[in-house]
Amino acid sequence: MQTTTPTQPSPGTRELNLARWTAASFLRLMAALLTLLGLAACAHQPTPSKPGLMTPGVHPIAPTQEQFWWRACFKMPFDDNGDPDWNMDLLLADQVVAPVLAQHAGALPLWRFHRRAAPDAAGHQFSLLFYTDPNTAGRVFKGLENSPVVAQLLQSGDLKQLVIKCGYRDLTSDLQATSDPNWEPHLQKTWPYFIMGVSAHWLALIQSFGEDIPMQSDGTAAMLERYGQIRQQISGVWQGQGQHAYLHHLSALFGYEPMLIQKFIQF
Repeated sequence: MQTTTPTQPSPGTRELNLARWTAASFLRLMAALLTLLGLAACAHQPTPSKPGLMTPGVHPIAPTQEQFWWRACFKMPFDDNGDPDWNMDLLLADQVVAPVLAQHAGALPLWRFHRRAAPDAAGHQFSLLFYTDPNTAGRVFKGLENSPVVAQLLQSGDLKQLVIKCGYRDLTSDLQATSDPNWEPHLQKTWPYFIMGVSAHWLALIQSFGEDIPMQSDGTAAMLERYGQIRQQISGVWQGQGQHAYLHHLSALFGYEPMLIQKFIQF
C-alpha cells in the first residue's frame, strides 16, 4: 500500500496565500462597513423643513421650532479725524462673539459677520447676523450683553452701544432675507452659506495670528494694540496672497467662467 506524504507549501506560497487572504478579507470588511454606514446614513437622514436646504458639509436646517434671522449691532465712534478704528471689529469678533458662537454652535445653522463704516446715521458698526429659534436667540443676545469685554469697552467709550434685535421690525424665516434683493433668487437663498464660511475663516485667521501675538494686559488700549497687529497680518494675507487663495480658487470652483465687472467696489 502506497502512502502519500502531504507536502508543506513553500514559504513563498504561504506568503502569497496570506496576502491574497488578507486583501480579500480587507475588501469584504470594507464592503460590509460601507453597507452599514450607508444604512445608518439613510436611517438618520434628517427631514428638511421649509425653507431648509440639505447642503452637504453644513448643518441642515431642520428645526424643531420655527427659526428666524436675528441681528446684534455693535456701534462704535469715529476718532477725532472722522476715521473708524477697524481694530475694534477684530476685538469684538474674537473676545465677545466667538465665545457665544462656540457655546451655541449646534443651534446656529447659519451666521455671519457684517462690517461697515460710513459718515451716516449707522456710522461704524460691526454686526452678528444669525438664524435660529427664538429661545436660542435670547441666549445668544444674553451672552453678548453679559460679556465683561462689552462692559469694559462701554466704560472706556470705545463702544457706544450694543443693540440687540438690530434693524429688524418684523422677524423673517426666509433664508434670502439678508441677501441683496437684486440678486438672482437662487443666489439669494444659498449665499448665506457662502458668507458664513468666509466669516468663519476670517475669525479663524484672527485667532491663528493671535497665537503668535500674546496679550500684554487686559486694558482696552493694550487689547486694541494687539488686534491692530493681528489686523496688519491679516491685511498682508489679503493683499499678498488673496488673488490666489481667494479669487483664483473661487474662479476654479465656478469653472473659470468669465465674470462681468459691473462697477468699482464701493468702500
